[in-house]
Amino acid sequence: MAKNDSSWTIALLRVVLGVIFAYHGYLKLFVPGGFKGTAAFLASLGIPLPLYSALIVSAVEFFGGVFLILGMVTRWSTVLLIIDMLVAFFLVHMKNGLLVSKGGYEFVLVLLAGLAVVLANGAGKFSLGSKYFKSGHLK
Repeated sequence: MAKNDSSWTIALLRVVLGVIFAYHGYLKLFVPGGFKGTAAFLASLGIPLPLYSALIVSAVEFFGGVFLILGMVTRWSTVLLIIDMLVAFFLVHMKNGLLVSKGGYEFVLVLLAGLAVVLANGAGKFSLGSKYFKSGHLK
């Protein structure tokens, strides 16, 4: 049996995840009220320094998503996004149960699973990282 080349599926997953995260980060950073709303929500959860925390979360989601789309610094971006989603899982969604319609964690769980696949496989050959870098060095 021939070995399947899963490069295109990894690229598809990476780009879809990237679009989702970049869009959510964009909403937090650039849509009027998005950043203040995020900071207020984080403050309501008791997260310290809510303005700085909102900036970090927003930047991680926006730039992490863009880097996933491009396939650059993918593992670092993925690790930061996993941390972001774990915080969301434990502080926001877990107490609401599974269903996303009730504020639950099912969507966060799917995002975490996708990020784990990208982390385990890297960006794949259809990425800027594989085109311009080899073992962390410019080609």
